[in-house]
Amino acid sequence: MTNIEYQNKNVDSDNTRDDVDITVKIDDLQSKVVSINLNLKYKLSKVREILKQNSKVKMNDTLTFAYKISQNNNTRGSLAEIAREDEEKKILENIINKKSKTLYLTSELNWKCFKNRHKLEYGRDVTFEKANNRAFTIVDCEMNEIVDGYENRTIKIDSEENKIIENDLLLIADIDIPNFEKLGVSFKKSNIKNSNVTINTTYNIIEHKKMSLKFKLKPTIEFIEAVRNVINSNDPRKFKDVISEFGQFISKEIILGGRAYVIARENSEENADEYSSNIGIQSLNMKCEKKYSKSSNTNYSSKFKSFKLFGGKEVCSNNFNETDWVESLKDFKYWSCINFKEPVNIFQLLPEDLRKQILSLTGKKILFTSIEDYSYKLLESGSQLINIPEKCLEILQCKDSDCNIFATVVDKNEKDIFNCQVVWPPNEDPKLLIHCIQKKFRKHECKLKIRWMIIGYDINFNFNNSEFNFKLKVLRNIFNASNHQTIVIPLELEYNPSVLCFGIPVLSKLDSSNNNSQVIGHYFYNDEKNSEIGSYIFSYCLENNHFISLPNFTFYTLIISNYLNSDNCGILPFQHMSKIRKMLDLIKLETKSLKLQPKFVSLYSIGENKYHCSIFLKQKISGIKIKYIDIKCNQGDCICKSKKFKNLEKKLKYVYLDP
Repeated sequence: MTNIEYQNKNVDSDNTRDDVDITVKIDDLQSKVVSINLNLKYKLSKVREILKQNSKVKMNDTLTFAYKISQNNNTRGSLAEIAREDEEKKILENIINKKSKTLYLTSELNWKCFKNRHKLEYGRDVTFEKANNRAFTIVDCEMNEIVDGYENRTIKIDSEENKIIENDLLLIADIDIPNFEKLGVSFKKSNIKNSNVTINTTYNIIEHKKMSLKFKLKPTIEFIEAVRNVINSNDPRKFKDVISEFGQFISKEIILGGRAYVIARENSEENADEYSSNIGIQSLNMKCEKKYSKSSNTNYSSKFKSFKLFGGKEVCSNNFNETDWVESLKDFKYWSCINFKEPVNIFQLLPEDLRKQILSLTGKKILFTSIEDYSYKLLESGSQLINIPEKCLEILQCKDSDCNIFATVVDKNEKDIFNCQVVWPPNEDPKLLIHCIQKKFRKHECKLKIRWMIIGYDINFNFNNSEFNFKLKVLRNIFNASNHQTIVIPLELEYNPSVLCFGIPVLSKLDSSNNNSQVIGHYFYNDEKNSEIGSYIFSYCLENNHFISLPNFTFYTLIISNYLNSDNCGILPFQHMSKIRKMLDLIKLETKSLKLQPKFVSLYSIGENKYHCSIFLKQKISGIKIKYIDIKCNQGDCICKSKKFKNLEKKLKYVYLDP
């Protein structure tokens, strides 16, 4: 490369004879050509400031002055950049093309240089570490300069338990916590050392956002083949191996720039250089005292003794000089990833057919569960229609997840029995219809615990905590109105003595044929002799204290299989509860701290379906009890006259699920 000697005399002369029309050719992504009047004797540093004010040029820190080097008469020549630190020494006259009066501005700034430098095509794991293998290629990128990206905010770490910021996530990058948590990124598992975060200390976070990069990503052949191999193996557990190799998520947008953390005020006398903690970022007792923005042209002169940098140049070893650090950020080579946005699971960017095959192989999951307290005054109908929580509704609205809602209700006072069913009219939000089952009705206030559960496909592909041996399936049976008070339905299910079934009826409307007083009850039977599993469904009217014909409804059955070695679900005989009932009652009296936590329970008839009576289950701290309705009826063929069985607990079992 040819060296050019620059003259530097009369550089700031005000001689107007040196003012000429210059053609500014911006050889960057925009490839613009602009005409502007400039003084040939100006230093390049002054020219830069003038060009920054020109709306057509829009000079920024990514553009560099350059001069053309001619190779020979037959070539157009190449551009040689001028270092930023030399701009104060060089003048415009000596770098422009003498004949065409052309000033060249060039830039290495493009998404490809950042792609390799920051490994933007690689997925990341829950600790934000880069994966071993590349999962994507960037086929296109939208680059947007951030003009006023300066921000200064203050946080206070004021407790011993949050002196370490989990996995240093706050110190690494700003993140959208809810969106990351949907992908299974946990903020409660990793340890971090040498973060120099101390308690009773106020930290200033100084941030300079320079550039936004938005990506269009395409899966690599290697990633697609790895997924197909797991699908062909029919073993969903191997998806965790894919995550281990290719990462769990990737961000579709990042912010480049620099961030500095400095101690603004410190109240404790002792500082530790090394800490370790398991506290999650959402558990931090962090107080945001103030937040403000101002122009990045501010004159910086502050120095700090304790600091941590992401991006920028560490210009001093002991003290942080903000002015020098900000100046170094004018060179994009010192930019770092300071903000991860639009995170997506790596499987979400696969072709649709592969995504569907993955969901089919992994099956449905428990997407959401919660317990809520609910109180109401029981009306004469013995029923109450209540709204379903907003969180449940949000999940149910996702059509791709193919969700089903299940609910169970218990009495906090352990006195009444409750039954529930879902009312879900077309194009409306579902509601929960709760029935109080009583032999003799009495008005009183009910204090309930309601447990909600949403079952569906996890379109976020969060396989971190998935137990792939734990299989979930939901069957749907649609029934039209008939004169039958009971229905016996064999389930389309391969016989398995250990399979667990839980059901809930869903009504499309409430009218005179299925009013608020109509209870739809059920239990399941497990018939080994005929290798059959089925459900027994009946209908009872609270108002008339009599069994009535079933309405139009849909019955959903949650089926759980392959749950070996699980403490959260299973099948038990009622004798089991009888043996431990006294012990639990004793514990309850001694501690007075046991709380009734509702589980999903179902009654099981072992053997042929022969118990044609209407049975309900009652949950108590001491265990599960059987309750059946005893009604005097004069109709000869009515289900009310079904035979009652002695020692019924010995002939039945129950299944339970604690999500």
